[in-house]
Order: sequence, then structure tokens, then C-alpha cells
Amino acid sequence: MANPPNWTWWHKIHPSNKKENTSLSKDRKYLLIRANETAPRKLQIAIQSQLIPKSDLIIKLNQIQLIGTHNSYHIAPEPGVMKIIQSVMPNQAENISYTHRGLTEQLKLLGIRKFELDLFHDTKGGTFAYPLGPTLAGLKNWKSLHPEFDTESMMVAGMKIIHFPNFDFRSNTPTFKTALSELNKWSSRNNLHLPIMILIETKKTITSSKENKLGAFDANDLRQLDKEILEVIQPEKIITPNKVQGDHKTLNQAIRKGDWPLLAESRGKFILALDNQGVERDNYLKLHPGLHGALLFVSSPPGNPESAFLKINDPIENHSEIQKRINQGYLIRTRADSNLKEGRKNDYRQMNLAFSSGAQYISTDFPEKMAGFSDYKVQWPNGKVGRLNPLFTPDQQVIMEPEKLNSQIISRQFSLKTPTHVPKK
Repeated sequence: MANPPNWTWWHKIHPSNKKENTSLSKDRKYLLIRANETAPRKLQIAIQSQLIPKSDLIIKLNQIQLIGTHNSYHIAPEPGVMKIIQSVMPNQAENISYTHRGLTEQLKLLGIRKFELDLFHDTKGGTFAYPLGPTLAGLKNWKSLHPEFDTESMMVAGMKIIHFPNFDFRSNTPTFKTALSELNKWSSRNNLHLPIMILIETKKTITSSKENKLGAFDANDLRQLDKEILEVIQPEKIITPNKVQGDHKTLNQAIRKGDWPLLAESRGKFILALDNQGVERDNYLKLHPGLHGALLFVSSPPGNPESAFLKINDPIENHSEIQKRINQGYLIRTRADSNLKEGRKNDYRQMNLAFSSGAQYISTDFPEKMAGFSDYKVQWPNGKVGRLNPLFTPDQQVIMEPEKLNSQIISRQFSLKTPTHVPKK
């Protein structure tokens, strides 16, 4: 089949079967079978082939930049509830008066490729099903004013997406699994999209355990977090720490040598990271030492064996630090704005520094203009989805996301016989 200009074929074994010890060569042109005396003599192998941009063979995950939303699920409190918040915490009320579109609209209309979700673990279910704020505000038929609120989902045990219970509780996707399902559904229909980051902040676990007085996510909560992810997203669609580490001794060694996956290996996939840097991060590392077997990256100090992703929020104070860490191989999330102050002042200074820093994921509360604030919005100058990282200069044209995001995947089944005698080298 003839290739369109600047496009090429990408082949992969699906599903990957390590027991049969088969793989593709580095240039993806040859099938490698590591035969031995115990290997099966007949192999059933499925090869999937897909057209991708040629530049995907030279550009890596850490060499692009993407825009994401801060608290991607957030809907501003209803005016009656907001008055209560203003009376008790006026500064906080000022910072939460923003509303994001639903996740699918952010993907489709705004080109958002990073989402930030706050999680409460409701171990029994129903803890957040009847928020106190509307009752205190005297809203008799409060559910009619909160059409997005799904009481049935909130009654089921599991991870809930909330900013602050009872008052700032409105979410365009009430549970973690509904959020993952929405993102995964769009991803499956648009398999040429750039890798989507999901940044998870664990807030509190609602548990009867007397040992966990602070309510921080412990090993059981984090196991449930991993479980809910895999119940929705197939493992092959997740860029995990193990996949990046490969044959290197540590994950940090891999990224310092620039061994992030190519865009060819990253399109149509997710990369997940833990926002927390305290006890929750330590608990996740106890569950997955060195991030072995982990689904999430964590923001650990540079140089630690598991360190690959860094959260550096302020690009004004840390512009040179971000650039230094990018050049060392790290993946970084920073912020174009915070607490709505840049939007109110129409101030682009922090955004421009975030862009020029080279940080791969840039978070904003303003993916589009917000009525009542200003004309401030965070988008790439050409209005496209993603751009080449300014700290890298390839020698050919790079395609970020094509207009048509759905590329047909051709699957072929092969039945192969291995030699009965394997010659010694």
C-alpha cells in the first residue's frame, strides 16, 4: 500500500507475549524469535500495522509540549453555596470561581492533552452523596441546580473526584472511573492523538482505620487506585515506568540517557503521574519500590532511582532550573497561571516563561477566555494541539496531530514454525 507523503508504517506485536520470546527489531522491519530447546515449535503471532507521521520515528515523548487544565473536572459552586464560602473563606471563594468544559469537549474543542484530577477514596460509598452546602444555602430542589451531580454513582464505593467536600463539590465527572472511561473512549476513537497525561492528586481516604488519622492514601488505597485504572484502561495503552526503564538499572538512568519512548510508541496512549510529594508518594514507593510494577510516575528529587517526572509549578522563579532538568532528561509539569490572578490582570508573563522553559506539560485554568475576567487564554500561537519543545531542534518537518486523528489499524495473524535445531554461535 502506497504511503502518503511524510507518513510511514509502524508495526507492533499484539498482544506482546514474553513467554514466546518474540519481538520486532529496532527498525521494526524484522521479527526476532529467540528460539531455544524449551521454546514452542509453533508460534501464533499477531502483527498490528498503522500509518504514522515519519517524524514520529525521531521525536520522543519528552521533546514536545502540551497544554493541560488545572482541576480539569471543576465546576464553580452555585451562587447560594458560593455566598456561604465567601462568608467563611473569602480568599478561597475568589480562587474557585471557574468552570471547565466536560473532558471530551476539552479534548475535542480545546486540544487539552493533560488532565488533573483530585481523588477522595470513599471506601464504603455514600459519604459524598448528600453535600451539606445546598442545605445550608436553603436550596429546596438543589439537584435541579446541579444537573451533573450523580447521586447513584456517589453511593458506590470507590474513588470520587471532588475539590472540597460539601461546598466546592461540583464536578463534570463525579468518579475516577467515569473520568477514565470518558478519556479512554475518546482516545480509542482518535488513536493518533499525542500522549495524554493524567495527573492525580490524592486528597483523603474515608476509612474507619484508627491507624490512619490523617486520612492519607495508604497501601490499600493505592492498590485500589491501580485497580480502578486497569479496570478501564488496557495495560498496553499506558506508558509505565517499567516500559521507560527498559533494560536500564533504574528509571532515572533511562531518562538521563534520553530513553523516553518515541512518538510512534506513544500516540494513542496515557501517561499517569502522582501529584503528591509527601507521605502519599512515600506510600506509593513502598508499594512499588523503584516504581517496579507501578502505573504512576512520581515527582521525586532529581537523581533518585525512581525520578523521571518533576513538578515545578513556578516558571518565573525556576525558569533556568526547568531548562536544566529538561536537558537532563526529565519530564516536567509547570503552571501558566494560578489562583486566577493572571486571568484577572490579562498577564501573560508566567505563560510565556512556561512556554519558553521547555516544560512538557503546562497547566492552566484558562484554556479559553472566561467571561467576566479578561481576554486571557493559554493556547499555542498557531492554535494547534501541542508543539515541538523549543529546547530541541530536529532536522525535518514534525507533525504533531494530523487533522484526521483516527488511523486504521491492520491486524494480521501468522503461524510460524521455529527450527528444530538451533545452531550454536
